[in-house]
Amino acid sequence: MKKIVLAILALLVIGVLVVIIAGFMPERAPMLPAGCAQNQSTYVTMKDDTKIAVRISLPYGMQKNDKVPTIMETTRYGTKYKKSFILNALMNLGIAKEAESIFYETLLKSNYAVIRVDARGSGASFGRRDMEWSKEEIDDMNQIIEWVTKQWWSNGKVGTYGVSYSGNTAELAMISNNKALLASAPLYPDFNPMKQSALPGGIYNEVLIRKWSESNKAMDANETDLFNGGVAPVDNDKNEKMLNQAIAEHNTIDIYKAINNITFFDDNLTNDYKAESLSPYIYKQEIQKSEVPIHVRVGWHDAGTVNGAIERFLTYNNKQELIIGPWSHGGYHSFDPFMENASTEKEIFMQRRQLETMQAKEVISFFDICLKEDKNNNIESKIRYYTLGEGKWKTTKTWPVKGFNNKILYFDNDKKLSYNKPEKQDGSDTYKVDFTATTGQNNRWFTNIGGGVINYPNRAQEDSKLLTYTSKPLENNVEITGIPVVTLNVSSDTTDGAFYVYLENVAPDGTVTYITEGQLRAIHKKVTDKDLGYTPIGPKHSFHKNEGRSLTPGQNTELKIGMYATSVLIKKGHSIRIAIAGHDSANFKKVPSDNEDVTIEVQRNNILSSYVELPMKIRD
Repeated sequence: MKKIVLAILALLVIGVLVVIIAGFMPERAPMLPAGCAQNQSTYVTMKDDTKIAVRISLPYGMQKNDKVPTIMETTRYGTKYKKSFILNALMNLGIAKEAESIFYETLLKSNYAVIRVDARGSGASFGRRDMEWSKEEIDDMNQIIEWVTKQWWSNGKVGTYGVSYSGNTAELAMISNNKALLASAPLYPDFNPMKQSALPGGIYNEVLIRKWSESNKAMDANETDLFNGGVAPVDNDKNEKMLNQAIAEHNTIDIYKAINNITFFDDNLTNDYKAESLSPYIYKQEIQKSEVPIHVRVGWHDAGTVNGAIERFLTYNNKQELIIGPWSHGGYHSFDPFMENASTEKEIFMQRRQLETMQAKEVISFFDICLKEDKNNNIESKIRYYTLGEGKWKTTKTWPVKGFNNKILYFDNDKKLSYNKPEKQDGSDTYKVDFTATTGQNNRWFTNIGGGVINYPNRAQEDSKLLTYTSKPLENNVEITGIPVVTLNVSSDTTDGAFYVYLENVAPDGTVTYITEGQLRAIHKKVTDKDLGYTPIGPKHSFHKNEGRSLTPGQNTELKIGMYATSVLIKKGHSIRIAIAGHDSANFKKVPSDNEDVTIEVQRNNILSSYVELPMKIRD
């Protein structure tokens, strides 16, 4: 018995020693035929003496005299993290495996150098983050591009790339007009971060921004967890002295608090920045002057990003490829509400790999044309888009898409949508706002937090909390492609309010399928004639202080609410529905914030009509 116990103890000791050794084993550093490490890192010093951390990866098989183009990504989320002791042990024992970046692996195999930059005040970089996408951060990118062109492996040609935050930096890098920058691929970026993400319709998307702000502050403070060992130092900082100094400098704006104080887009976030000044379009002249071709990818159900993508396409005269698909944020998951979507963990994993592989192939094809073939003139401005419910891809060079005409469906009695304007001179519906109404935890806004799956279950139960208007069953298949616009003639018993409108499909069996939505805070109701600095789609609201208008309780006002763009096939026998809400409790701040008892009255008569305009055409 004693021998058995000793044997067990010996095995336990050996096991512990193996785990300890595995936990301390260093990461392998692959070498290249050129005689250097494939993956390197260093600090690049800016004009103001701020040191910016840069991670370099060189192509597989690179020789000493090779010169290659470079793809640069600048991110505020950190470019490299150390593995914790536990994760390092698990990986060295073959129990865990590090997920590779399909895009970057494909780039390296395609003979590109990759530069990943920690934006100032984040990751291993020095500096402060007094604002996201700051002027200093933008200038840093220009200086790093210059630095890239002087490296022994660079052929002097650079493209910028990024997803989400770094998608915006890829776009903002163009304003430098650096001659080495020849192509930009901003994926899932926000052309107008306030309008399409933080304050859609002027309503605070507080859940999204709170989670984003908390995550930013945690990363910039270098918080660790069971598997994350914190930010990795650069190569020449073996004792992490410089890393610790850099982290001590980090000072991150509380973006949640800053935006919570914003009512109008020309309000100040800080002394140096207005809310709208984070939008790339304010640099329209510089971006157009660069003449850099742009490749943009977005999803129909990724926050309000699709509208910004179309507005970018219409605003800049740069050559642009715009692809709009049935994708989540980042393009990691597919969502067509009329098709069977991946549901099991294995299906979701396999689908993500397939989507990332396809995305990498298309983006790198764009870079090949611009950076290897020197055929920028072969980039043609066009929009390639997917039609939901049909599963087909189409291409247009114009927006609105030719062949679609706006069809008006009027709100009518008995909660109907009618093709004819109501005949009666009176008629209205009263609705008490249900503040429990929600679009769920897997909606277009939540996918913006890390690119999670999108899922809108049957809306029939939620619609019972809303004011709805439904058409008779369609006599033909109908395609809607464009921007649905709802006009409400409405009064409220408060001086402000949030109005949400949903476009839905009602199947013959009663299943209600979400298609798209729009929202507007009532004080932003004025349709402006201002030049906003970009080409807007849908009703034109400035969201500026001098155009704010409170409601007069009990007095009718007209609200024009543009929805997020869509392309969808609605089948014969199905019905179109417009649903109206006064709150989405999943994401948004309640308006008014101090009133649980809000009632609105929607007019639907010959004098004061409420209706939806749908860009439609009959399909076979």
